[in-house]
Amino acid sequence: MEDDHPSHGVMIFHSDIPFIDQNFYGDEILNFTRELEMLGVVIGFNQSYEFVVDNLKSPAYISALTAKSGLFLLKCLQHLSSSDKIVSAFKGKKFLKTNMGYKAPSESYLSNPQWGCLLEVFNSFPLIDQNFYGTDILLYKNELNQLGVVVDFKDAAKAFFQVFKQQAEKSSINKDNVLSFLACCRKLKATAFKFPDDLKKCIHEVKWLRTCLGDYRVPGDCILFGPEWESISPITLLPFIDDSDNYYGKGIHEYKKELKGMSVVLDFKDGYEFVAAGIYLPTDPSNITLTNVYALLECVRNFLQQKNEPLPDPFLKKVSKEWLKTRAGYRSPEECLLFDSNWSSFLQPEDGPFIDEEFYGSKITSYSKELNAMKVTVDVRTGCSLLGSYLNSHSNFATIVRIYSYLREFNWVQDSGDTRKMWIPNGSDDGEWVKPEECVLYDKDGLFGLQLKVLENYYDSKLLRFFSNALKVKSHPSLDDFCKLWKVWECSGKRLSHRECCAFWKFVVEHWSSKTDKTLAENLLKLPVFSGSDEILLVDKCDVFIADDLQLKDLFEQSSSNPLFVWYPQPSLPSLPRFMLLEIYSKIGVRNISESVLKEVSTMDGDGLEQANPSEILVGKGLVKLILGFLAGFSLKMEEEKRHEAVRSLLDLTVIETNEPITIGYSLSLSSGERLKKEVKPMIRWERESKKLFTVKMDRSGGHRNIIEYATCFSEAISEGLLWEKEDHICELAELIKLGFVLEFNEEAIEFLMKTKNLQLFLEDDSCNRSVWRCNSLLSLSKCSCNRSFAAALAFSARTSTSVLAAVNLTATLAFSVLFGQYMHSQDSISLLSTTFVLTSVKPPLLAT
Repeated sequence: MEDDHPSHGVMIFHSDIPFIDQNFYGDEILNFTRELEMLGVVIGFNQSYEFVVDNLKSPAYISALTAKSGLFLLKCLQHLSSSDKIVSAFKGKKFLKTNMGYKAPSESYLSNPQWGCLLEVFNSFPLIDQNFYGTDILLYKNELNQLGVVVDFKDAAKAFFQVFKQQAEKSSINKDNVLSFLACCRKLKATAFKFPDDLKKCIHEVKWLRTCLGDYRVPGDCILFGPEWESISPITLLPFIDDSDNYYGKGIHEYKKELKGMSVVLDFKDGYEFVAAGIYLPTDPSNITLTNVYALLECVRNFLQQKNEPLPDPFLKKVSKEWLKTRAGYRSPEECLLFDSNWSSFLQPEDGPFIDEEFYGSKITSYSKELNAMKVTVDVRTGCSLLGSYLNSHSNFATIVRIYSYLREFNWVQDSGDTRKMWIPNGSDDGEWVKPEECVLYDKDGLFGLQLKVLENYYDSKLLRFFSNALKVKSHPSLDDFCKLWKVWECSGKRLSHRECCAFWKFVVEHWSSKTDKTLAENLLKLPVFSGSDEILLVDKCDVFIADDLQLKDLFEQSSSNPLFVWYPQPSLPSLPRFMLLEIYSKIGVRNISESVLKEVSTMDGDGLEQANPSEILVGKGLVKLILGFLAGFSLKMEEEKRHEAVRSLLDLTVIETNEPITIGYSLSLSSGERLKKEVKPMIRWERESKKLFTVKMDRSGGHRNIIEYATCFSEAISEGLLWEKEDHICELAELIKLGFVLEFNEEAIEFLMKTKNLQLFLEDDSCNRSVWRCNSLLSLSKCSCNRSFAAALAFSARTSTSVLAAVNLTATLAFSVLFGQYMHSQDSISLLSTTFVLTSVKPPLLAT
């Protein structure tokens, strides 16, 4: 029977309890409670929770409950020994009022004053409406838990973890969420409630914090801006948490501790990796302040100290632009030097691209390690390449010399392909840069002042060696340089001095080779000739000749108005031997005069020409002895083989005597078409090519004048024939031969003459002289023997009436016997032999085949 207990109204709509129908019986039924109780009717509630549960309506009819009904249900659950039936009936039913409407217990959360803030971060958790149920709802925590309501922090944190992760993945965690979450974190820090590991990990690993770069990042990739970051921020793009009014606002700074606990970077010293990754230098380096630079250097210092590894390549690439202020303007770190006391021994700050200490202050040197890590050159030993590349920006000679001296000190060598230049000063602050190949260290003869830059005129010897090694400057002008110089002389029509010509050809002699031969032949179109003055002319190579025949030289020099014969120094120089110079001329295309002339000899009757014995013109032992002594003299220093060769050329001559001088005509054709002609009537002429000596018969009856005239012509012809390559000594030898001729080359007189001239016959020359005359004597003897043998043979033929052929055979036999020393040639022996043949009638032996 229903009474006045408050629970009656609560449960009436949610149970099937058989209440007595008061509407049917009327209120009077209430007067019979005692009697009804005696009849077994339940009067009053009397903690009849089991009875209520037993009479619950079917779950299909359970719907939203009032606050009192809900609390009564929880109270019933609290007093029941078994909650299965009520739990089963209400667990899945949306009867609990939450901030998101009525929800089933499994969807609902009971907020806790200590940690309930966590569930308020997102509008995703149906929180039981405590305003609706009142604070009594908190008394039924266990009962709610039995129904499936989340009532514990652990479960709530687990649910929060899922929502937090999902929201972060969608970048949907907004300003209010973040600030609410941070506030909750602060509140929880004062309690015993701690986030579970999976939530902690999620907070640190998912991207939920928005930065001023417009993206979301994990806390560890974010920075909370503070005063320390102001100096670096203008030259970086850093992930500062967006504290603009459009997002978190300045209120985010109230949660520094909470953010730091989540690995957000607050301190400048901890943000070096962010700076390394986010460096972003402005296009205009003048916008980079002193403060900015030092802030960057501090970051680099922190990086090096804590990471103990090289700066990352992306960072180095970003700072490789021109932003460091130097004495040479803004430059990249790789193009900068840091000046300190080590550099002052060699250079001054303005000598190179040193970081501007006046701008940055002396403090900049304390960051040498950091600057070096950014590729600034700090070590004085490693700045050569950079200073070498900076040379061309200077024009002050003293500065350039200091840089060259520094480069020399550290053995700098130019890289292949490098195009360093040489400074040629014109005063202290003017000059020009030229290529090393346009320079030469030395020009001892002073020939190349206009063609090459001679460095010895400007720099000391130490630097000259450096230029040779490091910049590959040649020490002396090359063959090509000399050829170019000669070409300039050719084109300009310059008249050369004796010094200039000697210097040029001395170089050629010293560097003569097959390559030199070819180069000169191709490049030299004009050659030097004697001009009759102190100046030397250059004439077309085709019209220049070697005076290998001095008589022809004298002849054409008199007949030509232009110089014809190649120049050589007079007297001959040890460094420029005449014979070698003439040989070089020949190899590069100059013709001998003897080979270039056309010769016409006047015809004579056969009676006018007669082969003579050389001894008849005093070509004998005395002459050879005198010549050998002279050729071995100190002034000539001719080698043994050359001396003996000269003597053989004399003795090999065929002497032709004439009654009258032979008229010889010579013609010489020039490239212009001109033909020079000349006739001579020499008393004595040595033709070297034909190995003949033409001489007019000497008339001794003409007195001393004829003799001395003949002696003079003879001595000149012999001297010129022997020494045509050594013209300086021709006159000296001619005088000796002339005197010897007058003395008829008497051997005793010649020996005395040689002593007065300090000449001697060396052992090897004496042996040569003897052997020559033994051979000549034998040859003469054989000739004489043949003549006498033939005479004897003819006598024998006449007396015996034998044929002439037999006489010839006899002659040959006799001569053959003489040559082999079987018979002594004398008139007596021939007569004896002839008589023997006559008396014995012995047939003369035939000459064996």
